[in-house]
Amino acid sequence: MSLNARFPKNLVSVLLFLSGGTALVYELVWSKYLGNVLGNSGQAHAVVLATFMGGLALGATVFGRTADRVKSPLALYGVLELGVALYALIFPHVLDTLGSLWLSVAPGVPEGWRVGPRLLVAALSLVVPTLLMGGTLPALVRHFADSLSGVQRELARLYAVNSLGAALGVFIAGTRLVPVLGLSASAKVAAGLNVVLAVAALLLARRHPPALAPGASAPVADESANVAYPRVAVRAALVGVLLSGFTAMLYQVTWIRLLSIVLGASTYAFTLILTAFILGIGLGSFWLMTRAQKTDPLRLFGRMQVALVASLCVALPLYVRLPHLFRTAQWMMTRSVETWPLFQWLTFGFCCLVLLVPTFFMGAAFPAAARVATAKVSEVGRELGSVYLWNTVGTITGSALGGLVLMPWWGMEGNFVAGVVANLIAAALAFHAVPGRPASPARALWPVGAAALLAVVVLGGMSGWSLRLSGIASIRSHQKPPESYAKLVEETERDIRPVFYRDDTFATVMVADYPAAGLRFMKLNGKIDASNGSDVETQVVAGHLGALLHPRDPKNVLLVGAGAAITAGSVLAHPVERLDMVEIAPAVIDAARLFKDDNRNAVDDPRTHVHVDDAKTFMALAQRKYDLVVSVPSNPWVAGVSGLFTRDFFQTVDRHLTDDGVLVQWIHTYESNDELIRLVVRTLRDTFPHATTWLGPHDLVLVASRKPLTFDARKLAARMAAPDVKADLERVGLTDVFALLSKQVHSEDGQLAFAGPGPINTDDQNLLEYASPIAFFVANLDVRVKDERRSPEGSSRLFLEEYLKQHPPTPDEAARLYRNMERYHALNDPLVRGVATLWRSVAPESREAAVAVAKAALAQKDLTLAASLLEPEIAKGVREPVLVTTYLKLVTEQTWATRTAWTPVNPMPALELGRLVAAEHPKDSELARAVRGLCEAMPPSACASTGTSVASPPVP
Repeated sequence: MSLNARFPKNLVSVLLFLSGGTALVYELVWSKYLGNVLGNSGQAHAVVLATFMGGLALGATVFGRTADRVKSPLALYGVLELGVALYALIFPHVLDTLGSLWLSVAPGVPEGWRVGPRLLVAALSLVVPTLLMGGTLPALVRHFADSLSGVQRELARLYAVNSLGAALGVFIAGTRLVPVLGLSASAKVAAGLNVVLAVAALLLARRHPPALAPGASAPVADESANVAYPRVAVRAALVGVLLSGFTAMLYQVTWIRLLSIVLGASTYAFTLILTAFILGIGLGSFWLMTRAQKTDPLRLFGRMQVALVASLCVALPLYVRLPHLFRTAQWMMTRSVETWPLFQWLTFGFCCLVLLVPTFFMGAAFPAAARVATAKVSEVGRELGSVYLWNTVGTITGSALGGLVLMPWWGMEGNFVAGVVANLIAAALAFHAVPGRPASPARALWPVGAAALLAVVVLGGMSGWSLRLSGIASIRSHQKPPESYAKLVEETERDIRPVFYRDDTFATVMVADYPAAGLRFMKLNGKIDASNGSDVETQVVAGHLGALLHPRDPKNVLLVGAGAAITAGSVLAHPVERLDMVEIAPAVIDAARLFKDDNRNAVDDPRTHVHVDDAKTFMALAQRKYDLVVSVPSNPWVAGVSGLFTRDFFQTVDRHLTDDGVLVQWIHTYESNDELIRLVVRTLRDTFPHATTWLGPHDLVLVASRKPLTFDARKLAARMAAPDVKADLERVGLTDVFALLSKQVHSEDGQLAFAGPGPINTDDQNLLEYASPIAFFVANLDVRVKDERRSPEGSSRLFLEEYLKQHPPTPDEAARLYRNMERYHALNDPLVRGVATLWRSVAPESREAAVAVAKAALAQKDLTLAASLLEPEIAKGVREPVLVTTYLKLVTEQTWATRTAWTPVNPMPALELGRLVAAEHPKDSELARAVRGLCEAMPPSACASTGTSVASPPVP
């Protein structure tokens, strides 16, 4: 080929590469737009993907035929790109109109049938741009192909170029463009690039005619290269591309779920998974382009299907080891903002480890099968359009069935089995239809038989691997992982007893018991999201606060996010008439029933109405007003969840509240940072003029309303005294008004001051979605917001200040508050010391109060105060285990702080005392640890002489 001929071909390849990138920018942006309108449920995602793929297939069919007839297919490509750009600029306005239509129609449609209106909105909004996009590749193949042999070469080259551009496009869009610019601006950038591509293509088309003029016949110099396949082979190829399209999307759905469990379900993880998936397809097509055309394309297609099955079987044992490998790799990294890019490359490496090889075979298979289905080069556009149509029928079926039907039916394991069977059928059809195949079916189909045998051995022998994967996955692990995968499995299966497991449309849900601690917890996609342990107070407080502070008894309540349904149970302790509980993951509802002893059987309470839907969509379509909305979604770093912390969502809530309605909004503080918490509070206050902040205790609970909430101590006490409410609050130590009011962190003014000026989180520019995964990676576990309880000025604005003027705390109230604080807060927290000091001040004769102050002082290294409180009690001969334990810790600290060669310390009497009391209380593990801790501060010989082991205390 001459240099002049190669130049336009290479330049057009650059154009197609860039248009592949812009197409994925649009897909990412438009799917998020549609998610904001239609919801982020599994059903909504499947609808968007199906309409996007369907539009591409329709475009390939329609414009493929047009490409065969037009004078310049390259000019057609330019016109199509220009059309995409122009539509992208008006897409938000089109969607606004269709969204209004959706909101007017959908409320009258039963919830189970709303997929119809969703499909209509998605189809109408995406049909024009996807139709145009679908015609670009057939047009360019038609422009450059001058023979049937050239079809395979050009299709493989252009398919590879387009796929590699798409991989780069989705990577840039998901990690840089949308996080920085937002949805609208990102789409405009892509539209501007499309205009440039269109102009360049139109200019090139004027100087470079197609390789084969419309209506002309292909050269026949090489008849063998230009062979047209018999009908049986074409049918086998078309069925093959249908089945391979089906399995591609089935595998994609399953790989996304699998990798979400291992890597975390952040928006960055989804971006990297999709990038690796498309990259593998592009590399496979690129390899096919460079391969000498000696192998029959249909036989090559069959071999690619067999190789795909073999690669899955070989990789499956790796899949279950991924949690251990990923945790080990993370452990070697320093967690900081500076190392975040390195962590992203690590994540991408794991995505490639799983996806590159099988998607490589997928990428090589499609162009090979398409060559078989092309019988006439002058009609290559029409025939390629037909191939795209068959392939897209498979991809739509795979995405819809894979996520909505097959995943809930038989889970990840069943999806892989179904995919392998479909690949083997496609391979068998291909080998059977190859011209000149061996007469013996056994000789023709032996690769299929060998792959089938391998699949039976591997897939059958590893049954149950998905449950093991979920069990050992630990997104939040901050401890060094075991030295081997086998050790991790052994420890997990020893400590944890699974009682429920299900892969549903939206999440993989597992409930397990931890017998050693008497706990039950729920995992969603490898992340613990609810338990009956330390999470309980947060869930209970969120359920009660709105009802307790509401100006009247709320009757209609909406709860966003089920979790273990403990919050629902707390809401139902009040005299509500109806509770609408919205949960996006269906399996969570069944899992929550396993917590009925903790949630007061809330799921099956006759007042509870369960809705499996995206909360934003449900709220937009809700026809009733609510007295109280309680929003306790999962962590905002999980993809899609941050949409429940935007101004758009809060405005939707506001429209569905009664005039005196109240919103209770949960937000976590752990694994976050101060600015993100300010962002959420600032966004909330942008909609609600009145709000206060309460401690959960590890999280914040925001109580917001249109009208200020007046504090009425008598009404609050009466509501807390109701039998069901009182019993529910007692389990978290909040038995009186004083304890509850002590949880208030911000007054209205204090909250505004804390939020300060700054940006607002919106659907268009969701800052939280892209910043919270970084904060989660850094894993700051001790984010402290500005707390008015510690401010002499701010405390006067809290409800507690007014209450204490009329109701000084009793010793019992102070004691209960201290026990609550001690249970959930670090001992060195100034609030713990403050409450202990309060208890001591109202109960000066209480030894327990004295020990409480001493423990807090000791945690803050105030050894002098601790000694002044503990030593007199020890001198009196008091031998209470808690007192002795604290005293031993004091002596240990004193020993380490003061002992030198010139100032010897003799802690032996304290050690002997500890040994005596420990012998009287052999089950007191805290006392035993204190004895061992003191022993470590002494010379080994001295400790050995007492007969006390100096082994390190066991980790609880």
